[in-house]
Amino acid sequence: MAYFKITANKKGELQAKIQVSGKDFETGNPKLYTKRIYNTDNLTEAKFRKYAERQALAYEEEIDRAYEEHTNAVRNKIPTFAELAKEWCANVHANYSMNYYRHCVDTSKKFNEYLTQNGLADKPITEIHVRDVQLFLNSFTEIQPKKPRAMLVKELPSAINLRELARKGVISRHISWDMKKNPISKEYAERLCKHCNLPFDAYFVCLPEEKGYAVYSIKGYRRILRTLFNEAVRFEWIIKNPVSATKVGSSNMCLRPVQEKEVFSIQETKDFIHNLDSVDKKDFRKAIVIKFMLLTGVRRAEMMGVKWSDIDFDRKVVHIRRSRMYDRELGHYEKNPKTKTSVRDIPLAASLIADLKKYMDWFREADEHFDDKLDKYYIVVNDYRLPASYGIIKNWLKKFETIFGTKKVTAHGLRHTYCSLLLSQNVPLQTVSKYMGHSDSVVTLQVYSHFIPDTKDNALSALDNITE
Repeated sequence: MAYFKITANKKGELQAKIQVSGKDFETGNPKLYTKRIYNTDNLTEAKFRKYAERQALAYEEEIDRAYEEHTNAVRNKIPTFAELAKEWCANVHANYSMNYYRHCVDTSKKFNEYLTQNGLADKPITEIHVRDVQLFLNSFTEIQPKKPRAMLVKELPSAINLRELARKGVISRHISWDMKKNPISKEYAERLCKHCNLPFDAYFVCLPEEKGYAVYSIKGYRRILRTLFNEAVRFEWIIKNPVSATKVGSSNMCLRPVQEKEVFSIQETKDFIHNLDSVDKKDFRKAIVIKFMLLTGVRRAEMMGVKWSDIDFDRKVVHIRRSRMYDRELGHYEKNPKTKTSVRDIPLAASLIADLKKYMDWFREADEHFDDKLDKYYIVVNDYRLPASYGIIKNWLKKFETIFGTKKVTAHGLRHTYCSLLLSQNVPLQTVSKYMGHSDSVVTLQVYSHFIPDTKDNALSALDNITE
């Protein structure tokens, strides 16, 4: 039997939750099926109720028919994981960065291999349950660190016969004889040196121990799988996302808080900007780009995509409308910013506006029609006013940090610095989140909360004023 309940979300939009009591397609046991419908046509409440009634009856008939036909008709419509992943990855390739696309392909491949090992690869995605995904994620935490390895750095004496040592059991007969390219276990290296009376440190160097997957990496796999299965929910192939109920680690927080060593303090920022303002003419345009990133918090790809037409000198803002990235296969290419909220306007400091106006004169020296072609020129360019390569900003920043003798902060660290400076000076969290282009102020709070000043004294003062 079908039931439905109509509610309204925070925006006042109507939606209905339909529940149908049916039977499990495989076991025949009682099972409750749910489905949500939304008032996309802006119907009145009375009309939406009638619409919900019709949808509830139709959903009940669909469940009954699927059970009677033993779900064969339904299964033919539902793809396997590999089919779903192929379609979804194609969409990622067309709309997102190549780096994210490769992560998606890698995650899909790993999960499909796991499904193959467990006999689920050829079954529809309705057969993939929470436990299947959880066990897949758990498999990464169960990976044990590899044994310490050692690499040969000096040719062994010609009198040493590796085959003879293998026959004697000193070393394994399966190890590679070219130990300069293929490291062997530290245990075998030590046994070899001891048997041949050779100083270990003179012939071998120990390599860093390889550890298992970090929790953050496993959470990355989980995020990608969750997004992938959300597509199946959207197309109503499945009712619930099996990844959403899984857990990794002891916390749900997937974002790593930024440490103070990764950003400039207020005084360090002042000193760094003062040094940037004092560079000679040949480095002037490079200093402006670094200063721009520091005072706007834009991502490196967003900085690479800023054109002169994006600078609004009247409103004193920059419009972030695109990213310019690099891929070894595609070369340099443009794409939309990272998320929908990354399309934003960021205010420009007065000193930065003055620098940008001087920078424009450098372009005018080479092109007298520059002001008519602002949408053709990027801000980050090489000596010939042509779009610079993607890695150039990182090189410029390293150069200035070496010259000035300042703290080593990465290009993305400039973005962290911008956010931390605003929060430390009591700029409202919602405002900072907006300028950073975060999807939610919760993201800003999780990563940068420790930069917000302690307001306990202000709170107590406010309460004292009320109770006086």
